[in-house]
Amino acid sequence: MELSQIDPQVIVEDCPGLVIGSHLKTGGQKCVWSCAYRQKAYVLKALMADDDTMRRVRREIEVMMVCDCPYLPKFGPLPLRELVLNGGEKIFYFLEEYIAGTPLGSVQRPMKPREIVRMSVCVATAIGAMAHKGYIHRDVKPMNIMQKSQSEYVLIDAGLALDSDGEAITRVGNVVGTRLYVSPDQISLPPKELDERSDLFLLGVVMYEYATGHHPFLNTRTPRGDVVQNILQIECVAPSDFNPKVPKRLEKLILKLLRKKRDERYASSAELLADLSKMR
Repeated sequence: MELSQIDPQVIVEDCPGLVIGSHLKTGGQKCVWSCAYRQKAYVLKALMADDDTMRRVRREIEVMMVCDCPYLPKFGPLPLRELVLNGGEKIFYFLEEYIAGTPLGSVQRPMKPREIVRMSVCVATAIGAMAHKGYIHRDVKPMNIMQKSQSEYVLIDAGLALDSDGEAITRVGNVVGTRLYVSPDQISLPPKELDERSDLFLLGVVMYEYATGHHPFLNTRTPRGDVVQNILQIECVAPSDFNPKVPKRLEKLILKLLRKKRDERYASSAELLADLSKMR
């Protein structure tokens, strides 16, 4: 059975008190619906019970339970539950906090500088909270950032998160992440050597996009080759070349986040937040 064929009503029958809302997405080995449970709004996630997927979802739940941050979603009131379907296939499902808002990927770009700073403060705080507990998100991108309000953003979907002290969930040689949103570190270093500077690079990519309307390593002024090779080898054009309204301090900050050598980037989210605080 394919995930798209799952009828959410079988989950309702297994979980009294659950009311299914709208289908949100299918992908990344999960089906996702809005729902209500005991008259509170949540997100319902269902997934097929293969070993790789289970390792990823347990990591995602781990992050939600361990990282106490207003810019990361919280785990819901149900434990991870197993359900055997009529055909004998197993699925697992769980609830997480419902984030009412708009994915950043659906927000018009470029954004105003002060809005980019607000978004970056939230996401950098989330990255720092994860790093404090030993996790690297590895998939910071516009569709994984939810705009809750004009000044509040939430970093979602930690299913690819790396636990620096835990079991590796990636096969050796595989690059984890989304092709347009990977850091040089993710491409060239073993997963266990990654740290929060990798996630901060990805935040830099997002900030550049929302300051200019262009991806820093795939645009009209950058060779149109393999974006992964561009990330490794090509220095990006200054944001002000695309958008002269980008303030110089913000431009300097973004370019520092996008340095190829991680030792030349911000050393931590705290260091980045200190500079962002001067722009608010």
